[in-house]
Amino acid sequence: SGSTGRPKGVVITRDALDTHFEGLRSGRHAELVHRMAAVEGRDRIVAVHSASFAFDTSLIQLHWLFAGHEMILLDDDERRDPALFAARARRADVIDVAPVLAEQLVEEGLFDGDRPLPEVLLGGEAVSPTLWSALRERSAATRTLNLYGPTEATVDALGAIVAESTEPLIGTPVPGAAAVVLDAWLRPVAPGTPGELYLEGGQLARGYLARPDLTASRFVAAPGGARRYRTGDLVRVDG
Repeated sequence: SGSTGRPKGVVITRDALDTHFEGLRSGRHAELVHRMAAVEGRDRIVAVHSASFAFDTSLIQLHWLFAGHEMILLDDDERRDPALFAARARRADVIDVAPVLAEQLVEEGLFDGDRPLPEVLLGGEAVSPTLWSALRERSAATRTLNLYGPTEATVDALGAIVAESTEPLIGTPVPGAAAVVLDAWLRPVAPGTPGELYLEGGQLARGYLARPDLTASRFVAAPGGARRYRTGDLVRVDG
């Protein structure tokens, strides 16, 4: 994780990975499988694996393979070149990319044509209003989800469907995750009021490897004996 400015090891439990995987399989995986069965009469998804294996997003992409689906594995040149990426992804059903790459794939026409890409997942950085609007305009053919989450919460914690908002959002908790927005005195803030985002739930990591001081400062106690992860990000809840 580099969420606090310095790369460090995060200890993820098997239970957290299981929670994450089951949430995907029963949630957006199932939704896409159902949609492709209805539209193209098949229940096997073709996913693109485009992330470095040193990046936690690679785990999300591998989950398609773990669930029995097909995977297109891009090499370093293909995942860094939008034209090569788009050419390999023409027959895919889903990609998971950073917004900066998605902007270039829009220009390459991956979300247009006779068979637009059915689903795109965004993550890793903020989505610009321009990209949000471009993908929202294509929502009849391409379902786009904006995902937020640090490694400390096993990759994904919140998600928003682009078609459901005119402005960029990070959304609501994914299955297995929970979130609260608190003020400086650890009190819930009112809708529309900025506060710090804390993450909870079965996807939380155990802490940082060999960094008990940092673990104690970021993984804090919550009511009922649970724990929360302090993201350090300021957000506000829509009314």
